[in-house]
Amino acid sequence: MSPRPRPETQGAPPPARLLPALVLCCVAAEAPLCAASAVRQQEPAPASGPQQEPAAKVPASPAWFRGQSTTRYYARWTSDEADHDLVELLSLDFGNAARDTVSGRVMGRLTYDLDGYDTTFASINDAYGDRFDALLYDAYADLNKVPGFSRVRLGRQSVVETPEVAWFDGAHATSAEFTDFALQFGAYGGASTHLYESSRSGDLVAGAYAQGRPWTGARLRLDYMRLEDDGRFGEHDDDLLGAGFWQEVGKRLRFDAQYSRIASADRDAQGHVLYRVPEWDLWVRGGYFRLLEAQGELVLEADPFFQALNRLFPYDQWSLQAAKGFADLVRLQAAMDLRRVDDAGDVGFYNRDYDRWSATVTLLELGVKGLTASGTVDLWDTDAQLVRSFGGDLGYAVDRTTLSLGTYYSLYKYDLFTNSERDHVRTYYLRLHHKLNASFGLDGDYEFEDEGQEEFHRIRLGVTWRF
Repeated sequence: MSPRPRPETQGAPPPARLLPALVLCCVAAEAPLCAASAVRQQEPAPASGPQQEPAAKVPASPAWFRGQSTTRYYARWTSDEADHDLVELLSLDFGNAARDTVSGRVMGRLTYDLDGYDTTFASINDAYGDRFDALLYDAYADLNKVPGFSRVRLGRQSVVETPEVAWFDGAHATSAEFTDFALQFGAYGGASTHLYESSRSGDLVAGAYAQGRPWTGARLRLDYMRLEDDGRFGEHDDDLLGAGFWQEVGKRLRFDAQYSRIASADRDAQGHVLYRVPEWDLWVRGGYFRLLEAQGELVLEADPFFQALNRLFPYDQWSLQAAKGFADLVRLQAAMDLRRVDDAGDVGFYNRDYDRWSATVTLLELGVKGLTASGTVDLWDTDAQLVRSFGGDLGYAVDRTTLSLGTYYSLYKYDLFTNSERDHVRTYYLRLHHKLNASFGLDGDYEFEDEGQEEFHRIRLGVTWRF
């Protein structure tokens, strides 16, 4: 669970500290444009707090060696320019953590720009100045039977439970649980993984943590991180402290509170509450986040946007989501997001004030098995404007094929890879997925974005092979 709240799903820019996790998620989905929005909001994952990463779930009799290859073609164009790319994402897994002494994973991406550089669709992939680039995301081995340890991992890896996402080449060890309080201690360290930097000299990620369950349903975690970065703006080193508390009350109520401190300053605080009643098909989730100090010119992990966007100023953000199903035929959802920058003089690019209210109605099995429809109404309220918008989705699933088409609106749509923010964007999409058999699947989609002054088109075609 990331320490910061997730970004607003329909276009609000993401908090700076989430960028490493977002980039990892984006590349895993092979999406050059990471600011996509879903009309239908899904039920949030349980807010149970940072857990030790579980072993990967595998079939009853998995092969010792297995993997997945996804190859996709992307075409993007406007009235003046076009861009065509091939992207290959390959993941390989070996061993089984439950039975083998050693297991592990390798994941990487290959990208080839079919038509070369263009200004409109320039992206982070162009940082190397070459039409072909290869990136390695994971390459680690787990030692599964070391006495006294629940995990010993060596190689390129990421740790997401920490105050910042730690991505590095090194080692991570977690003790087995002991005492009645299920105490665990862990430590990690190595050379930081900054994929788009020319040199890794002077880059370090290291840390230690302790966690336990002081009473039934509770989890408490304390973190210390040491981050060093010899970057373009000089050498930086920062110490981060983090604390988190998670509590489950019965099977219905969960809440958490988290806090972090950097150097000698309080950094941020947040909390969430989740209430679920499965037998009523009901859930409600609320959240609050507070950035306490302006963030800027820190190590890359603590402030990945600084070189492009400069400072992120203190703000408050409140969120509330609720959903209720009725007889497996109708589902109602509502959401609210409020964001306030402390000083009105700091409002600007990436530092936004807004209110967003939305409601979604989903109709299931519309007289035809597999046919669903949903509609979303949004109200965006900022200091300068009041915008009402509508989005909708029509989906059909039959046998091994799913098809959907729809539209949604974004007041602000932020593209992480091209470092651009567009406003008042209406997006239309058509998506298709077909499962050929247990090993092969095909997918494709088309998106059309209308922002008033320019129109953007995107086609994506892919094939996935699981072996």
